[in-house]
Amino acid sequence: MREELAGELEPSSQDVGDAIEKIMVHLFSAQLLRAGLKLGLPDAFGDDPVAPDQLARRVGADPAVLHRLLRALASIGVFQATTAGRYTHSPLSRILQSSDAGLLLGQAATVDALWQAWSSLDTAVRSGDGPFRALHGTDFYTYLSEYDPEQSATFHAAMNEATALDNDDVVGALDLTAVSRLVDVGGGQGGLLRDLLRHNRHLQGVLFDTESVVGNAVPELSSGELADRCEIVAGDARETVPAGAEAYLLRLVLHNWDDESCVRILAACARAARPGARVFVVETVLPADRLPSATEAMMDMGMFVTFGSGERTEAEFAKLFDRAGLAYVGLTPTPSFSILEARVGSGG
Repeated sequence: MREELAGELEPSSQDVGDAIEKIMVHLFSAQLLRAGLKLGLPDAFGDDPVAPDQLARRVGADPAVLHRLLRALASIGVFQATTAGRYTHSPLSRILQSSDAGLLLGQAATVDALWQAWSSLDTAVRSGDGPFRALHGTDFYTYLSEYDPEQSATFHAAMNEATALDNDDVVGALDLTAVSRLVDVGGGQGGLLRDLLRHNRHLQGVLFDTESVVGNAVPELSSGELADRCEIVAGDARETVPAGAEAYLLRLVLHNWDDESCVRILAACARAARPGARVFVVETVLPADRLPSATEAMMDMGMFVTFGSGERTEAEFAKLFDRAGLAYVGLTPTPSFSILEARVGSGG
């Protein structure tokens, strides 16, 4: 009886073979996609199906090998093959065009220094140190700004495009009627602050980020319709932030930093803020009562590889607030991210 039960529980050779095939597809898919993005394939397609040799001339590739790459990409849903031996866009490949929010994925897939960091993940798991800094001797953003300023600008533009998809969620969830001045800490090129100012016509805003980032602020804030309501300031949030506001907003900032740096950033906000000011942190919040989703878990590891940091649970955020001298108020979920709120003491 025991032998029969064990036999029923053991996977068949077919099951094992299927599992191995799926693992191989996952292993190879990332490199196939990376190659396609580095070749610029999503932007090389027009509206009509195209033959591999025509596409090869557009991107400067060997026609035969490019055909094989296209065939492999089509097998995982990137591009579509037609009956005439041509290829055309699929819904997925259209997202990857550089004119769309998929530009961020293209950037993440083609920064060679980042892929080198991923390749040393096993070493990082043993040491506990973030692989990007260990491998390159500096943090990700500094590396890009110093060694590849053009790609740095493109990366931040891609971040602005990608996060714009969730701006409405944040704008709709934040009640700023009692706030006259808000500082967007680590606000990138200002897409979210722009939308907040448009939605809250009484509000004055401050866009705060590093000099190389705010130098490319969205035109509405730098010289356009909202310039008279927005101050643009460069600096390091770990040291100091613009003072005198009733609200400080950090959207997808803290997951870039280790705990000690997060406490420094939050403490800088607490020192600069008016008494009773509100601090809003917009992040992915990991569940405490279940396994995270695949996307949440992968983003957590991505933050570790890139920044030596990670996503956090609500309790972990609450500890950061407490260490920074802020009183944690609570969490508001949105369809995309969660908004955690803390308050500065009434005595400053």
